[in-house]
Amino acid sequence: MKITSISAGREQIVLHTDSDGRLLVRESVPTVGSKPGRTIRTFETAAEGGVVRLSRFSSERDGIFSRFDAFEGNAPAEGVKYVTDTDADVPADASAYPQPEKIKMLGLPADMARKYGIKQGLMNINLPALMAVRPAEDAISYTFNGRSFYFIKSAVEAIDRQMQATPITTMILLNSPRLFGSTGEKALLDACIHPKYDRNCSNAYISAFDMETEEGQEYYAAFVSFLVERYTRPDRRYGHAVGAIISNEVNSQYIWGNAGEMPVEEYVREYASALRIAWLCGQRFCRHFRVYISLDQFWCGTNFDPSQTERYYSGRKMLELLSELCHREGDFPWHVAYHPYPEDLRWPDFWHDRAPDFTFSTPKITFKNMEVLEAFLSQEAFLYRGENRRIIFSEQGFNSQSGPMQHLTEKMAAAAYVLAYMKARNMKTVDMFTHHATVDNPREFGLNLGMFRYDPDKPHHIGEPKPIFASFLAMDGEGEEEAIAKAREFIGPELFDFLLDPPLLHGDRDTSQDDAFGA
Repeated sequence: MKITSISAGREQIVLHTDSDGRLLVRESVPTVGSKPGRTIRTFETAAEGGVVRLSRFSSERDGIFSRFDAFEGNAPAEGVKYVTDTDADVPADASAYPQPEKIKMLGLPADMARKYGIKQGLMNINLPALMAVRPAEDAISYTFNGRSFYFIKSAVEAIDRQMQATPITTMILLNSPRLFGSTGEKALLDACIHPKYDRNCSNAYISAFDMETEEGQEYYAAFVSFLVERYTRPDRRYGHAVGAIISNEVNSQYIWGNAGEMPVEEYVREYASALRIAWLCGQRFCRHFRVYISLDQFWCGTNFDPSQTERYYSGRKMLELLSELCHREGDFPWHVAYHPYPEDLRWPDFWHDRAPDFTFSTPKITFKNMEVLEAFLSQEAFLYRGENRRIIFSEQGFNSQSGPMQHLTEKMAAAAYVLAYMKARNMKTVDMFTHHATVDNPREFGLNLGMFRYDPDKPHHIGEPKPIFASFLAMDGEGEEEAIAKAREFIGPELFDFLLDPPLLHGDRDTSQDDAFGA
């Protein structure tokens, strides 16, 4: 017998089977690790007419998050283990994804966002900055799976104000113990930080979400559920969140999603659990809520030392493992948030990138070959029920240097934005193209990635616009034709046109001659 799908209704969980017969069903907590999750309950039952019906709730715990293992006698039944579908009447908001007409995005103050027609935004939300173990006077109590969790009211209200400033927002969910406003509360960090997080690594800026312990997983699920319930209300009282990026650049996990040294297969299994829980939180309240894996530009190569295979992974390998795992245990519509910075972040002229090529085995995916990502995800193995995964370019930008190269690199950045935006807009599955950041950040590794200069005398204000801001305003606007002509002339008409419609090879690069050329 095979479990073909598992659906959740308002009161029941239904296992759909390819035949009838007696079954033992074990429902468990979906923690990931060397030991199976805690057993919640077991059922001796029978599949009749291809279905097994179970109550959705037990002791106030919602079975929509559970793992279901079925056995025929002593033999495990094949098929999916997790909820793959929800009935139409489960979420309060069953509307379609509200995709804006323009993919352009930049994090601007509310008045500027309205002035320039910005319809979507991104927001970092850090669990240790929002939650607390013990209730305080300004705490918001939230019940999840029969247990009370506490959120810091002032922090939540600050999110409300930012969320209300943009029509729709994609959240970036983080778990940083010491950055992004973390309170540093020891009891909370002990509960939510990944048990293998390398606390001694100064560059481990963000921890992975803890999928190994029941306590850590419950804090994470309550965190996501609270945000989704609050920001997907049909009345949009607090704003409108349409999706969540889970952690940041997880293929470079030792820096941006640290779980200690871990084989990529184990890391993807844990990360898939975090993605799935976030998607299920969405399905409880909002049908169109999306979840995204976050990847940097390292596609077949890796960041830093390539020998550190348990710290840094290939983005392609992570997507392959994620797809295989989800098809085996229960697929759901995860999507991709990619960061196609230029090959060398110091230089904005991505048309001179040397490492990227137009095959699936390219070492990097940058602005130069960003179409490779869409082509790769268009393969049948990566489709979700015949549909393409969606792509958002959620963090990338163009540096301008200080000193004697300032004028030239600012002109490069202005031309680069035009070509990169056109390339992204030509792609069929891209829903957002942002720019990082709005204002130059003097603490960002020596880079000047803003569209506005940093003014040290007014550190909390937007300074003078750089030439790239004119390119930003022009695209999808009245000045687009002039901006394109200017960028095309600067880059070179032949190269500009080539990169606007590159010859994708839809396969892996032939490496048979690499040794002959010293590659």
